Amino acid sequence: MRLAELQDAVQRHVLDGGAPPAALAAAVLPPAGERLGIYAEAYRLRLAEALATQFPALAARAGSEPFAALARAFIAATPSVHRSLRDYGAGLGAWLAAGAADEEQALRAELAEFEWRLAAAFDAAPGAAAGPADLATVAPQDWPALRFRAVPSLQRLATTTPAVAAWRAHRDASGASPAATRGARVEWLIVRPALETQFRSLPGDEAGALDRLLAGASFGELCAELAARAPDPGAAALQAALWLKGWLQEGALERV
Repeated sequence: MRLAELQDAVQRHVLDGGAPPAALAAAVLPPAGERLGIYAEAYRLRLAEALATQFPALAARAGSEPFAALARAFIAATPSVHRSLRDYGAGLGAWLAAGAADEEQALRAELAEFEWRLAAAFDAAPGAAAGPADLATVAPQDWPALRFRAVPSLQRLATTTPAVAAWRAHRDASGASPAATRGARVEWLIVRPALETQFRSLPGDEAGALDRLLAGASFGELCAELAARAPDPGAAALQAALWLKGWLQEGALERV
């Protein structure tokens, strides 16, 4: 067996499990099955450890044994395709949501997604956030053409369970993790303006305005859309300006 063939065979055995192929067993010093089994199990254990590190609030809420079973099932369903363990686990929230059969499972799915988004914001590049002072010299006639994009750390998320409250309970070690219930949709903004990740909930109309801006709408287009739905067009433009000021103060936007 050539080296490349041996490497491919080892990888298939590690990922697929089961008894090692005869050719692979013959290429490994005895006891081949035991030696290969240790390697394959160590691979899965390392991935499970990475998941527990990445999702501490989820692991705490689920409990040690249930989380270990959850991790094994996720690893079996989604083999790693990343060079770094840091990148493994991005799909855990969506995977849990797809199989959620009750409110507790739905909460765990959103909790996993929230934890992942926090980590993604923390690890993101710093970007070049604009601040209110950067717009002080913009001429009035140029404001309608202003466009912005998200800083690299900006994350948007919506929840319908008290997943964020469960995360806070774990962080604060309050021991008062909330019961799993379904409620109204809550929009969240996550961003890391400096060295600390921050997040807050967004009213629905503000969330929609921010998403329009991030989708490429100019400030003038945003004001026009808000004015078309508001009884007072002037108030709508003022509201858009206040929102923009707040997003800039939070370090959430880069000027295009």
